[in-house]
Amino acid sequence: MIEEKKAPSNLSQSEEANKPIQSKNTAFIQKLKAEIQCINRNSNENDTIFPTSGMPKVILDFAKEISEVYGVPIEFPALSALCAVSAAVRKKFTVDSGKYRNFGQLWLMFVAPPGVGKSEPVAAAFRPLLQLDNISFESYQLELNNWKSDCAEAKQNRKLEPDRPFYKQCLIDDFTPESLYQTMFRNNGAVSLYRDELSGWFADFGRYNKSGEISRYLSIFNNAQFCINRKSEEPLQIPEPFMTICGTIQPEILNVALNNNYLKENGFASRFLYVYPREIKKQKYSEKTPDKNILEQYNELIKHCYQLEKSKESYLLSDDARNLFVLYANNNTDLVNGSSNNFFRATYAKMEIQVLRIALIIQLIRGVYNSDEWQQREISKEAIQYAIDICHYFNANILRVENAGEEKNVSSGEAIRIIQQEYGIKNKQAFADSIGVSRQYISKICNQ
Repeated sequence: MIEEKKAPSNLSQSEEANKPIQSKNTAFIQKLKAEIQCINRNSNENDTIFPTSGMPKVILDFAKEISEVYGVPIEFPALSALCAVSAAVRKKFTVDSGKYRNFGQLWLMFVAPPGVGKSEPVAAAFRPLLQLDNISFESYQLELNNWKSDCAEAKQNRKLEPDRPFYKQCLIDDFTPESLYQTMFRNNGAVSLYRDELSGWFADFGRYNKSGEISRYLSIFNNAQFCINRKSEEPLQIPEPFMTICGTIQPEILNVALNNNYLKENGFASRFLYVYPREIKKQKYSEKTPDKNILEQYNELIKHCYQLEKSKESYLLSDDARNLFVLYANNNTDLVNGSSNNFFRATYAKMEIQVLRIALIIQLIRGVYNSDEWQQREISKEAIQYAIDICHYFNANILRVENAGEEKNVSSGEAIRIIQQEYGIKNKQAFADSIGVSRQYISKICNQ
């Protein structure tokens, strides 16, 4: 019940005094309205179901098989596989939209509570790359032994020592910033981070030095050239650095990691795509084992992508793909402008780039099994549409990331009741129109 107050004796003075309060109240109400719209949008069932229509068959077969065997949502193995393809391809292909030129680089984080089996589907997707790195390491060991012998012979004959060999690797997991830069330099500026628990990676931020580690990652996301100059060491210049990132994390740890390092404020968190199912529980044990033929087909895809030659030409958008992309970009701009949450705004703003990167990966996979599409060097409308569908799925997870570890999602009804109790809703029709619900719904909530 709102207490009735006496009219002020000096109306003009009262109005001036109330302006700051009115401004504060208006800002609060506008924020709640925006959050109601965001909640309604993210709770739409069509937006939260992971799309599979448009997924290349080899990835879909792999994802279904791993999902059934380990009892996990299909998006876990599906998106892990796209990340693995990205890591295998590295900097060999680009997509050029006319305004943006991108590699198929992805930063994915799988968010789920402990004990639900989130690690194995990611491991299954990256296993072929780990095997390739093992083979490369064995070759490196042989080259290193031969190099040591050659150095001993050169010293004996007073000749120059040959150049030391280096480990040609695709994946990295535990490293210092300095070793990361060295590894990127030796591997043509491209290496990918695959780490089961990303909590360890977050814990290492700032551990070894205070030289702007986070800002360096922001540059890497943008593929912006950087140069490392250290005393008594040769400079390392890395043009167009590439780093796909993939790993798992628990909701509570994600919340701490993002807040403790100010990763939402500095834009780091907004570069990630979050795989965060609404409900995930550990499933009963199943005796089903992975189909070897399906795994082999997937393994062959990864090996094929790993061995591809670098292309001199960028992929361009077909006319139909460009039309879809422009429409998506314009709708996405409205989403950015309509959001009151800075983390949401920054994440939405990156989605145009994310669509292009995902579309390139999808198109490459399609081209592997279709020679005509491979020769055209175009992003098809099917590839761009599926990339857009996936990014709609990612958008639906952002609200959960904002509340990670808290699970305090406020329903639209609760938000409306807050406004009613604190400020009152005099014109229910106008208020209903402003937040996109019916007057009857407002009345029902207010009368409860």
